[in-house]
Amino acid sequence: MIKITALAMIGWLNFGAVTASTKLLSQPDISDNQITFVYAGDIWIAQKDGSLPRRLTSMAADEQNPYFSPDGKWIAFSANYNNNFDVYLIPTSGGQARRLTWYPAADWVNGWSPDGKFILFTSRREMRQGRSAQAWQVAAKGGFPGRIMDAIVQQASWSADGKTLAYQPYITAHRGPSGWRNHRGGSTPPIWILSPGANNYIEIPHVRASDTNPMWVGGDVFFISDRDRAKNIYQYQLKDKKLIQKTQHKNWDIQSANTDGKTIIFSSGGELHLLNPENNKVTDISIDIHPDLPELRTQWKDAMPAMEKVVFSPTGKRALISARGEIFTVPLKEGSVRNLTKTDGIRERDGLWSPKGDKIAYSSDKDGVQKLIIRDQYGDKIIHRYALGKPADYQLLLWAGKGNKIIYADNHLHLWSININSGKRRLIDTNNRRSPFNISLSKDGRWLAYNKSGANFLSNINLYDFKSATQTVLTDGMSLADNPVFSPDGKYLYFTASTNAGTTAVGLDMSTQERPVRMGIYAFVLAKDGKSPLIPTSDEEEIKNKDKKTDKDKTDDKNEKDNVVKVDLAGIQNRMVALPVDQKAYSALNVTADGNLLYINTDQPGDSVKANGNPENDSRLVYFDMEDQKVATIVEHVRQFKLSEDGKHLLAITNEGKIISAEIKEKIKAPLKTEPLNTADVKLEINPRHEWSQIFNEVWRTERDYFYAKNMHGLDWKALGTKYRNLLPWVARRADLNRLMVDMISEMEVGHNRVFGGDLPKEKPVPVGLLGADIRLKNNTYVVEKIYTGENWNPALKAPLAAPGLGIKVGDSIVAVNGTAVDGSRNLFSLFENTVGKQVTLTVKAKNRQLKSKHKIKNKTHKVIIEPIANERGLRFWSWIEENRKAVDKATKGKVGYVYLPDTAAGGFTLFNRMFFAQTDKKAMIIDERRNSGGQAANYITDILTRKYLASWKDRDGMLFDTPGGAVYGPKVMLIDQDAGSGGDFLPYSFKRLKIGKLIGKTTWGGLIGIAANRQTIDGGMVLVPFFRFFTPEGEWHVENEGVSPDLDVVLNPVLVNKGRDTQLEAAIKEVLSELKTYKPIKREKAPGLPTKVGQ
Repeated sequence: MIKITALAMIGWLNFGAVTASTKLLSQPDISDNQITFVYAGDIWIAQKDGSLPRRLTSMAADEQNPYFSPDGKWIAFSANYNNNFDVYLIPTSGGQARRLTWYPAADWVNGWSPDGKFILFTSRREMRQGRSAQAWQVAAKGGFPGRIMDAIVQQASWSADGKTLAYQPYITAHRGPSGWRNHRGGSTPPIWILSPGANNYIEIPHVRASDTNPMWVGGDVFFISDRDRAKNIYQYQLKDKKLIQKTQHKNWDIQSANTDGKTIIFSSGGELHLLNPENNKVTDISIDIHPDLPELRTQWKDAMPAMEKVVFSPTGKRALISARGEIFTVPLKEGSVRNLTKTDGIRERDGLWSPKGDKIAYSSDKDGVQKLIIRDQYGDKIIHRYALGKPADYQLLLWAGKGNKIIYADNHLHLWSININSGKRRLIDTNNRRSPFNISLSKDGRWLAYNKSGANFLSNINLYDFKSATQTVLTDGMSLADNPVFSPDGKYLYFTASTNAGTTAVGLDMSTQERPVRMGIYAFVLAKDGKSPLIPTSDEEEIKNKDKKTDKDKTDDKNEKDNVVKVDLAGIQNRMVALPVDQKAYSALNVTADGNLLYINTDQPGDSVKANGNPENDSRLVYFDMEDQKVATIVEHVRQFKLSEDGKHLLAITNEGKIISAEIKEKIKAPLKTEPLNTADVKLEINPRHEWSQIFNEVWRTERDYFYAKNMHGLDWKALGTKYRNLLPWVARRADLNRLMVDMISEMEVGHNRVFGGDLPKEKPVPVGLLGADIRLKNNTYVVEKIYTGENWNPALKAPLAAPGLGIKVGDSIVAVNGTAVDGSRNLFSLFENTVGKQVTLTVKAKNRQLKSKHKIKNKTHKVIIEPIANERGLRFWSWIEENRKAVDKATKGKVGYVYLPDTAAGGFTLFNRMFFAQTDKKAMIIDERRNSGGQAANYITDILTRKYLASWKDRDGMLFDTPGGAVYGPKVMLIDQDAGSGGDFLPYSFKRLKIGKLIGKTTWGGLIGIAANRQTIDGGMVLVPFFRFFTPEGEWHVENEGVSPDLDVVLNPVLVNKGRDTQLEAAIKEVLSELKTYKPIKREKAPGLPTKVGQ
């Protein structure tokens, strides 16, 4: 066992001897004589001074948001015991937690009603669109939750009389996996004060900063704000309308706070503190706990879920797997799995097998810098350890040819080689754009073929000569050329090329959506005297020559013996041969030992869509026989593959992630017989403390190496790493490590900076079935208030209660589920656990109507069989869109269309096409991109919105038609809000810059530094580092941390929302109608008079 290195141990050395108070305590609350808080995902309770701490919950699940009941006897909290966050209740004395909610959406406890009868929580369960939630309450004794109001609520607190809510209406930019301190874009929520049902509301004086965590002390509202560039507690005196800063924290933000109405408890820097609101005195609470922490136990784990790479040994007897920071060899048939590295807290990856089979190479981050390690194939000893270059992220690509060099790349777009005997490095080339190198090395090791992106975003095939250290561009730049591979005999260089790929070359553009790329397969004949691989062969009698061999004959024999690859660069472009294959999407070209081709063919979006709404995206392994010139699919559902060095064995990864192998014979017949690779013993022993330290350090390095600005915006990144690394000894769970790293990267104060995932405990889900309806409790009976009908065009959008023939109507009551009677004493959804997609019998009582049935009906009830669905958000979403479209149509008397864009990726592309072109008969258009989650730069949409009228055409019969078609030439406006970001920022920026129309609503999120080119963490976690940034044609950094501001600033007024109105949509309707009054149509409504003379 290799011991953990000094760097990896930083932060853990003194863990066992830590005597200081425990840190990483969070989410505290306070009662008259006790405090509660969260540590390691569990709920804890202690005396006010921190003494006598004890754990109330100990499940592996995540428990959050503990709140004392007003009498201090109970704690309400949220927990994901069944892979869904629900509301639970537990006595402060301890005991079994009691579940109160079952709906399959996250329910976040916010507190209690002052009388202690109800628990306040927020949930997106009935949100039809958006990232924020609504306020709900559920009785502490159990029953069915009720929605407090329609207006959006992210976090709330009741006043002492239980009549008024102080609340944060929408989300912040710094939340969950997103680290963004001091955000100054649109997602900077205020605190609003509102009595549900009232006709007005109060906004606490607000600046472009995030105000969160409202709470009442007496008649005043206290909250957390980062308006002074650090999160502190503020007081707003309602009577005097005065704002007072109560704390002065600078080094650590105040993350959360709560109160018993007299004293405020808060967390900062992982510690708890008490604030006296009267005199602003802060008292530190010292809590020292040493619990049993299951996630910290050393344990054996399956490495395959975190597999990064798999290659074959030269003759296909073993597979080399890089997984979970270790390098394994796995036999295809006989033998055992070997862990060659057995490191702890070190990440080894990118394993390669030498062409001769005697050595293994991989990279190691021991000491915090990636190095190349070469050791024997059995793992007994390290032969060489070489530096790969300056600190960067390196990826080993290939060990081939004669075996004296390894090809690798770094994150700065460089392609390198390193001599394995001397460690001497050579820079081969530097790419122009961030696209992966696909490479192939000739058998003699002299020639390296690789793709290189050009200024036109298309890639060429380049050839590097190691002998002369020169590069030659083989293709002409008029196609997207890729996937080069030498034939084993050295006569040909095969590659793929597409001449229609230009429309898809810039993946950031939405105009690349549903544009299939057609690729052909080609070959360069390398020698000037070489022959096309497609020239027909003919069996002829050999003429034997008894004469002595000439000098040339002897030279040719020697070249054949030494596998020398002959390349004549002069005229090579004229020796390019197109293979007779259909033009499709191809990748991963390989050549078998007998010279035939293998490659992957992948479906492309735009051709067809599955019944579930997802596009076809399958891929398969294809064989091209050079002699017969026929194509055959030999293995279905394969996404990657590689041949062994001798070309006689194949290793592939299926679309399901399974590894299979096959022997390649001279003539492959479909289907190819494959065998699964047995990876059951690819396991390793993990000390979580060591692995988490490695993850932390690597995330810190990844930000350093990939962030778009190498100056880190002036941050002392090393010092910040130390600041947060010092908290590592108190990390007790993988989720807490993520939280710590999110806080660290938040110091960079940029968008799209995220950390999430990894080897987290997974709760077994118990899916709760849904009916696709709003159900309300009235007079102790469950009444159907609204039935969602879905969309007839979409078979994936099922509406259980809307199926023809069921006979269920709005106003009917559900009185039993599968024969179990139900009323208000029991939560209806508790009866729908584990029912998704299964038949459920509902007993329904009809409201005031005659039922038609073949059977006798007693008391106007009847039974129906339905199949509950797992998620009804799609139904609610489409209902909201249709209600908006119909409202616009009605208010404008059919003059104005309405299009909603949920994102600027596939969903927005699909919905734009679905809605816009169907309404091109309208005079004007409202584009609604509120809550747009982004994706791409939506140039496709703005290109269509800016189409200029060029001409009309007359048919003898029917209506005129125009060029361009599919256009609306009249006024257009766009709705925006604080929840629209990324691509949802760029779209309104473009809309405004192109002067398409006015922006209406609120300032957008403000995040246009782009997202992630780096690799995953050792355990499969994700760190998304923003690596490219937007600037304007004037050369100015813009939008990032600002957002796009509206031309007409309109708030989504919560008072009117509670009355069923959408003030922003109303403003858009008013504006577009006003513009229509002065708009002069430019499209001709009638054709000119017909010609009366021949030739006119």
